[in-house]
Amino acid sequence: MERVDAHLHLFADGYPGRYGRSPAGGDELAVYRTLRREHGITQALVVGYEGGPEFAGNNRHLARLADAHDWIVPLAYVPVTGVDRAGLDRFRSERFAGIAAYLPDRASADAFAGWVTGVAGPLNDAAAVLSLNAPPEAAGRLGRALAALDGCVVLFSHLGLPGRQPRVPSPEAAAGRLAPLTDLARLPHVGVKVSGLYAISEPADDYPHAAARPFVDLLLHRFGAQRLYWGSDFAPSLDQVSFAQTLHPVGLDGLSATEVADVFGGNLHRALRRRAAGSGTGRGTTPSGPVD
Repeated sequence: MERVDAHLHLFADGYPGRYGRSPAGGDELAVYRTLRREHGITQALVVGYEGGPEFAGNNRHLARLADAHDWIVPLAYVPVTGVDRAGLDRFRSERFAGIAAYLPDRASADAFAGWVTGVAGPLNDAAAVLSLNAPPEAAGRLGRALAALDGCVVLFSHLGLPGRQPRVPSPEAAAGRLAPLTDLARLPHVGVKVSGLYAISEPADDYPHAAARPFVDLLLHRFGAQRLYWGSDFAPSLDQVSFAQTLHPVGLDGLSATEVADVFGGNLHRALRRRAAGSGTGRGTTPSGPVD
């Protein structure tokens, strides 16, 4: 089965994991290239992050990588207050497919919503992909702003970040926790990444992360398999699980073969093809296979 990874990171000096070095165990690009060949990953949405001084320059790094590797589809990190129009134009000239924002609370979500409402036109014109790390408290502040981005693809990372669960929550508790996110299912251009399940487990390495199952069940019910997107969260996930384990997230065992293919690549592949057609760029088309 061909796969498209909806969420990973690549840092020039490696992700500083829980032990002070990259859990990938080597040059992250080289390691991921081996993994994508082994697991048939044809494309990867590489999510930018510059939220700390040790990550400064990640956008420049991703732009260089995307120039050299056509399977890399990069998203540029933006602060919660966004960037000016010149910054958006620069991202587009550097072949970024969209932007990534990290919204930990209501205040940051309000700031981001104010900015993104003002630049909805350029983002829609570019058919941008937006990757949002936002817990339910933040997601609940974004509805009006995201409704204006109907020419974009908006993806919430890590099952909507419901937080660590000391025990498996009831379906009712899961629904209550993610209600601000599932309310956004009314917007057909909004989806959710099945990634970072370790961020729900307590402890984080408690694979297969049974506490995540009620959330996956809920998201399947509200968004459907056509708007869920598998992501490895390489390399941070490797602090807790193996890469092979990220390929088997809990809660997807009841899907049909067609639905599995959709979640693990078909949905994002189609979204990127629509983006390439809508924006008039070549970025987002699928390479022939994981060969580089």
